[in-house]
Amino acid sequence: MSTDGAPLRWRLIIQEEPQPGPLNMALDHAMAESAGPGQGVLRLYGWRPHTVSFGRNEPARGVYDVGVAEREGLAFVRRPTGGRAVLHAHEVTYCAVLPVGAFGGLREAYVRINQGLVEGLRALGCPAEVALGGKALPPHAGPCFQAPAPGEVVLSGRKLVGSAQVRIGDAILQHGSVILGGDQSALARLTGAGADPAPPATLESVAGPRPWREVAEALATGLGLALGGAWSQGEVTPQDEAAALRFAQERYATDAWTWRR
Repeated sequence: MSTDGAPLRWRLIIQEEPQPGPLNMALDHAMAESAGPGQGVLRLYGWRPHTVSFGRNEPARGVYDVGVAEREGLAFVRRPTGGRAVLHAHEVTYCAVLPVGAFGGLREAYVRINQGLVEGLRALGCPAEVALGGKALPPHAGPCFQAPAPGEVVLSGRKLVGSAQVRIGDAILQHGSVILGGDQSALARLTGAGADPAPPATLESVAGPRPWREVAEALATGLGLALGGAWSQGEVTPQDEAAALRFAQERYATDAWTWRR
């Protein structure tokens, strides 16, 4: 609900064609910058090539081996949000943009969005739940899926969805990765850390392989139930694309941003 009591007007964008990492991050940023009062956006998307994203303040320079990444066909990008490293491969990424005061504040929005993700995952036959225990870890604590923090989406105690937030103007940007299959072991190879000590949970481990679009639509339905408001199908607009291109050129496609720390 918007701050004036009217239902939020949501634009749903499902981009089945994967996008490069800098463009994905630039689009998320652009949609947050352009969000008007009473407006929300939910975008669901994938990545090509497979990409490691760093949290905004995560140490990465000198930690990740660029040569190994090139041999494995992996790219790097740094997010506008916080958190820790994620390998974006066999997954669905979501981006939710909404007014800061829509549900009371950042924490309240985080809880509501994660509840929607749980609803969508359960509709697919995955008994996901919101973690009650755990603790928030600092940016230098290692890969995102190594351990869950309170309020995150888990499956049998293991993290299934990694999410992060940032406030941009009067909007909240929250995005995250829903792991469909595979693992995050490439992160260990890129840092020379050996085997991944805590592989994440996956949707496929309990619900079997599902078409990407089926998962994206189930997540959208769950988030629609949790967030309420009026929903309509939408697309990335020419204005979004123009702003995203600018943000990519100025920030997300540059080494100065990716390797800033």
